[in-house]
Amino acid sequence: MTIAILFGLFAILLLLGVPIAFSMGLSAVVVLAWGGDVPLLILPQRFFSSLDSFPLMAIPLFILAGNLMNVSGITEAIVRFAKSLIGHVRGGLGQVNILTSVLFSGISGSAAADVSAVGSMMLPAMKREGYKPEWSVVITATSAILGPIIPPSLLMVLYGAMTGLSIGTLFLAGILPGLVIAALLMAYTWYRADDIGAVRHPRAPRSEVWSSFKTAVPALIMPLLIIGGIQSGFFTATEAGILAVVYGLLYGAVSRQLHVGNTIGFIRDAAISTSSILIILGGAALFSWIIAREGFPAQLASGLGNLTENRHLALLLIVVALLCLGMFIETISALILVTPILAPIGMVYGIDPIHFAMVTVISVLLGSITPPVAIIVLLACKIGEVDYAKVMRPLFPYFAIILLGLLIIMFVPSVTLFVPRMFGGYGQ
Repeated sequence: MTIAILFGLFAILLLLGVPIAFSMGLSAVVVLAWGGDVPLLILPQRFFSSLDSFPLMAIPLFILAGNLMNVSGITEAIVRFAKSLIGHVRGGLGQVNILTSVLFSGISGSAAADVSAVGSMMLPAMKREGYKPEWSVVITATSAILGPIIPPSLLMVLYGAMTGLSIGTLFLAGILPGLVIAALLMAYTWYRADDIGAVRHPRAPRSEVWSSFKTAVPALIMPLLIIGGIQSGFFTATEAGILAVVYGLLYGAVSRQLHVGNTIGFIRDAAISTSSILIILGGAALFSWIIAREGFPAQLASGLGNLTENRHLALLLIVVALLCLGMFIETISALILVTPILAPIGMVYGIDPIHFAMVTVISVLLGSITPPVAIIVLLACKIGEVDYAKVMRPLFPYFAIILLGLLIIMFVPSVTLFVPRMFGGYGQ
C-alpha cells in the first residue's frame, strides 16, 4: 500500500510538471508524514547523508574539466584529426562525426556536452557539403551517447557512488562496449552513405595526419592519465578530477583561450550542473530509502523470479523497463531512480555487478534518444535547425543499431569484462 501511494504521488507530480527531484522528495515526505511511524527528522539526515560521499566530488571536477578543454580549442583539434584519419572513407563527414564523438568522450563524459560541442562544429560543416540535415542530426545525436559510456563518465561516477563499485573498474568496463557501438554506427553509416548525401574526401597525406595528431595529443592523453592513474592506485576518481581540471587550465593557458571572465563562467556553469545533480540525488535518497524500507526490491526480485528463473530473460525485461523509463525521464534522473532498486535484483540473479552496471547505463542512455522526449535528439535538432518530426524516419534504424549493440553487450558479458580483467585484474 505504501509503495503504491509513493509511486502514485510521484507519477501525479511528474504529470503536473514538477521537477523530478522535487517529485521524488515531496512524495517521500507525504508518505512518511502519512504513515506517522517515522520521525520527520530523519528526512534531512537521509538527504544530506546521501550527499556526504567523497566520490561525488568528482562530478563538478569532470564537468569543469570538460568545459575547460572544450573552450581551449580541443574540439577543433579532434575534428581535424578525425577527418585526416577517416575523411576519405565511404560516409565522409558522417564517419568523422562518429569518430570525433569517440575521441571527445574521453574529455566530456556527458552526452549533452558531446552533442553540443561536436554538433556545433560538425552540423554546419555537413550542411555546407550537402549532407541531408535530418541524417546529420541523427548521426550527431546517436553518436553523442558514447560520451557517458567511454571513460571518463559522469554516469559511471554516479553509479559507483550509489553502489560502492569501483569507479576505475566501471571506467575500464565502458571502453569496449563504447567501441562496439561506435563500430556498428560507422558500419551502418558506410552502408547508408548515398542516402545521407555523403561526400568522400581525398585521403589525407601522412604529413597532415601527423600534424593533426600532434594537435590532438592533449585530448588523447587526458583519459589515459585519468584511467591509468586510478587503476595504478596513484589517485582516486575524485583526485583524478582535480588532475583533469589542472590539465584543462594549463592547456587553456598555453592555447591562450582562457581568461578570467570565461573561466569564472565555466566554474559557475559547473556549479549549477552539479547542484542540479545533487538535488536529484538527495530527493532520490528519500524515495529509495522508503522503497528499501518496504522491501520493494526483494518483492520485485521475487516477482521476477516467479515469472522467470532465466537470468537473460530477466535482464531483457529490465532493459525493456529502462527503455520505457528513459523515454520520459532524463538520463541522470532515471539512473539515480532505478539503481537502488535494480542493483540488488542483479545480484539475486547472479549477474556480474560490473556487467549489470554497463547494461543499466546503456539502456538508460538509449532511452534518451527514444521519442517522445529524446532530449539528446531535441538538442541536436536545435543546433542543426532541423524540425524534430523530420528526424523520426532516419532515427529509427540508428536506434535499432544501438539496440543491437546493447543486446551484444547484454548476452556476451566478456565485451564488458574483458578490459577490466586484462588491465584491472577484476575477478582474478
